Amino acid sequence: MHEYLELLKMSGVRRLLISSIPARLAYGMISLGIFFKVQNTTSSISIAGLAVGLNALASSLSVGIRSAFIDRYGLTWPLRVLVPTYASLIVLFNYADGKVSLIVISTVLGAVAPPINLAVRPLWKIVVPEKKQRAIFAVDTAVMSATAVIGPVLVTSLALSDSPKNALNVCAAAMLLGGIA
Repeated sequence: MHEYLELLKMSGVRRLLISSIPARLAYGMISLGIFFKVQNTTSSISIAGLAVGLNALASSLSVGIRSAFIDRYGLTWPLRVLVPTYASLIVLFNYADGKVSLIVISTVLGAVAPPINLAVRPLWKIVVPEKKQRAIFAVDTAVMSATAVIGPVLVTSLALSDSPKNALNVCAAAMLLGGIA
C-alpha cells in the first residue's frame, strides 16, 4: 500500500491519472448511451442491441489499424484527429432520428474510437521509473475498472432523466476533455 501512495505523490502520475479519467469514463458510457438512444428513438430493443453490437464489432475490427497509426505517427497526431471526430460523431448520433442513420453512425463510432488506453500505457514508461511500473499499471487498471463501473451508472442516470440527450452530450464532452488532456 505504501508503494501506491508513494506513486500518487508524484505530480506526473496524478496528472496522467486525472487526465485519462474523462475519456475512460466516456468509454464506460458509450455502449449504454447508444443502446438507450436507439431504443428510445426506435422503440426497439433488438435494433438497439444491433447498434451496440455493430459498434463493438467495428471497434474490434479497426483497433489494429488505429494502433498502427499510433505506431507510425506517435500518440499525438492520431489522437488529434480521432478524439474530435469521435466526440463530433457522438453529438451527431445523439441528434439523429432515423433507424438506418443510427445504426450507421453507431458502427462508424466504433471504427474511429480513439485508442486512449493504448495511448496512456506507453506514457507510464515516461512518467514512472521502471522499478515502479508494475505498481502504476495496477493503479491504472484500478482506474480503468472504476470508470467502467461509474460510466454505465452515469449514462443510465442521465438517459433516464428528464433530458435524455444529456447522456450522450456528457459522453462526447468527456471524450473531448480526456482526449485534449
